Amino acid sequence: MDKAQAMDSFVAKRDQLKLEPQTGKIRLKKRTISNLFRYAPRDRAASGLSLSDFVNVIGIDTENKTLDVEGLTTYERVVDFTLARGLLPLVTPELKHITVGGATVGIGIESTGFRYGFVHDGLIEAEVLLPDGRIVLCNGNDSHTDLFHALPNSYGTLGYILRAKIRLLSAKRYVHIRTSAFSGLDEYLEAMRLATENADNDFVEGLFFSADRFYLMTSRFTDNVPYADDIVRREVFYKLMQRTPDVYLTTKDYIFRYDPEWFWNIPESMPYQIFRRYAPRPLRNSGFYTRYCEWERTWERFLPWQRKNDKEPLIQDWQVPWENTRELVKYALENVDLGGKPWVAVPIKTPLSPTLYPIGANRLYFNLGCYCQVKKVAGREDYHYTRIMDRKCFELGGIKMLYSSSFLSRDEFERLYNGSAYAQLKARYDPQGKAYTLYEKTARIGSP
Repeated sequence: MDKAQAMDSFVAKRDQLKLEPQTGKIRLKKRTISNLFRYAPRDRAASGLSLSDFVNVIGIDTENKTLDVEGLTTYERVVDFTLARGLLPLVTPELKHITVGGATVGIGIESTGFRYGFVHDGLIEAEVLLPDGRIVLCNGNDSHTDLFHALPNSYGTLGYILRAKIRLLSAKRYVHIRTSAFSGLDEYLEAMRLATENADNDFVEGLFFSADRFYLMTSRFTDNVPYADDIVRREVFYKLMQRTPDVYLTTKDYIFRYDPEWFWNIPESMPYQIFRRYAPRPLRNSGFYTRYCEWERTWERFLPWQRKNDKEPLIQDWQVPWENTRELVKYALENVDLGGKPWVAVPIKTPLSPTLYPIGANRLYFNLGCYCQVKKVAGREDYHYTRIMDRKCFELGGIKMLYSSSFLSRDEFERLYNGSAYAQLKARYDPQGKAYTLYEKTARIGSP
């Protein structure tokens, strides 16, 4: 299907949706897994809006480095299409089944963020299905500019992206990852800051495990490598990069380097080692593992006995201004036990300050990520680590991503995420209140 035919197909689907507005509160239904991580069960008292057909690449402009794509297209599909033409999105999330629309209305990050910001910073324009069934086109220079700048961190509460036009960057066949080890925090952070100023670096990222065990990865595109490491069958990426200063991956494997193990959550037991080595390739991804865990939890509810659960999720990302990085990292290392798993460090500089994610433009930030199941802290309330890390982040003038649970009062939430501007946007784009509010969807326990 060529670009004109793909666009005609999109228009036909879009116009059919326009004629069928939903009634009542709405939530999105899709075929891919959810990459929202709410700690409590979600409220399902809402009408399901299916956009499952909006999963196609529409077309590419290789000269101007732009891509037209439907909103529920996964990044795996996008990468397969663009990489074959020597291009990639400016910022590509590391899990294959994250969708373009989801990462845009959420806050998507990656190791190109020091140069290109967040996923939404690559957005040129979007066609958005509003909660009342209207469809509007928005960019930074039209009558819906306010919606365009409010899409990041709106999580579908102002509308769903049906089509996006995004910017691309030039890419090569392989990525060479160079790892440097550090035993001190100050030296590590200074090396990371300097790496963001080095024009030769295409990717900058770090992992660290303890107060004397830090790793900085500076990576570059290349057309030629002495060999390509296998992180789908033979190696686990976060272990491999600790053993050798040089890792060579195909570009697709680099982009999705944490996907095969869902970062580091697949167990180390023998059955899983066999699974890693021999399972069909379509099953070696985070989506399959997430579905398996959901199935396992469902199955266990029917057992006459229940296993004692002494673990809880700590799946979060926090960002603080660079000058407050040392204090945040030191606090995390002194107060949170990840059971030997790493923290993830990503430097970010965004060219714009989105309305609902008021992070400073053209200012270097430090993103601290954690993607673990952690041991519950005896004598403390549930999700103790999430609560204390949130408080520390906000105390340091930072902000956190809302794809996972938060424990904020409504007043605190509105102060941090520009609640007054959101109320005006909600009145314009969802005057009948057909969609949940941002607070209801992201911060309330049992949120939809």
